[in-house]
Amino acid sequence: MKSITVEYDDVTPATIEHRLAAQETVLAMGSRRYPAALNDRAALLEALQIADRLSSAVVGWRGDIVAALQKLDADQFARENATT
Repeated sequence: MKSITVEYDDVTPATIEHRLAAQETVLAMGSRRYPAALNDRAALLEALQIADRLSSAVVGWRGDIVAALQKLDADQFARENATT
């Protein structure tokens, strides 16, 4: 399977998008484009595998981020209550 490498500094919420055109569907992250021609079955199946992997990875990453934020909030709350 191919790997996707994106420079972290190049990716912001504003630079991640999906576009559907007449001939292709494109996932864009930062300055990178990942097109799949709508008339190429093999390219579409590969793009579907990539989309599935990205989807599950993003769900896991988001869970880690939310848990870390909750821990930071709990730690801050504990510090504030300990000093009052």
